[in-house]
Amino acid sequence: MKKIFILFLMFFIVSCSKENSNTEKTNKNNINKETIFSFDLHNMEEVCSSSSEMICIINTSIKCTLDPLFEECKKYKNRIPTFIFMQDENLKRPTIQSYKITKLVPRNDGTIEVVTNSSCNGNWFGLCNGNIIYVMKNINSNWHIIDIYAVEN
Repeated sequence: MKKIFILFLMFFIVSCSKENSNTEKTNKNNINKETIFSFDLHNMEEVCSSSSEMICIINTSIKCTLDPLFEECKKYKNRIPTFIFMQDENLKRPTIQSYKITKLVPRNDGTIEVVTNSSCNGNWFGLCNGNIIYVMKNINSNWHIIDIYAVEN
């Protein structure tokens, strides 16, 4: 019985330290909730100017949503969900998209939900207008978007 208690205690300590570590990594990423990020298909910069790697990978995913053949997309393709690169004329990709981060929600599984208020001029699976959540995970010291979903207001 004592061994089970010690194992449980060790598991609890490791779980808490992972959560704190993930939150610290997020706070160090300079997330500014006042900034509005805007993108136009006909005027996109190759390099991310933000000091936050989390923001840069979100920005890259949006650039790749607007144009999956954009040069920067090749470099980060393994850190963005694969559906973004689908080629289908019926998808109605946006040509303009913007977002503002409204909150960060650390989850127990080591991921972080970056909740945004977004707008675009397309449909794109319903993933560019309204409350769009980017589920992110730090893997090998790099932020990855492992899922994107929308929630109703």
